[in-house]
Amino acid sequence: MNLTIGDTITITEEVNEQRTAAVWGSGSLPVYATPAMALLAEKAAVALLEGKLDEGMTSVGTSLDIQHLSATPVGETVSCHCCLVEIDRKRLCFHIEITDKTGRAGYCIHERFIVNADKFVEKTKSRFQ
Repeated sequence: MNLTIGDTITITEEVNEQRTAAVWGSGSLPVYATPAMALLAEKAAVALLEGKLDEGMTSVGTSLDIQHLSATPVGETVSCHCCLVEIDRKRLCFHIEITDKTGRAGYCIHERFIVNADKFVEKTKSRFQ
């Protein structure tokens, strides 16, 4: 594992019609949806971990505490800045800030656990047999 507290990544996406509250069903307005923001936060954490975990290992999201602070309209861009702030054995904690050109649009704390990919899938399947 090649992770360090303080590792960061920033990813961006355009707020398009497919990412609106009206389309996601989380509201009726043509503004950036909270579920789209949550997905962007998880994507950022996954991207930060890309190539840094041991062979055969991956991560699974276990907690996402999100605050959507202001609306962003269609046509604007949001940036997602993700920082690894804690490593507790296999538990990773990220602080994530989502901004648009007017400032802070959202904030979240996200936890992921490092797991062996094959064992995790097998264990999951066995629960349904």
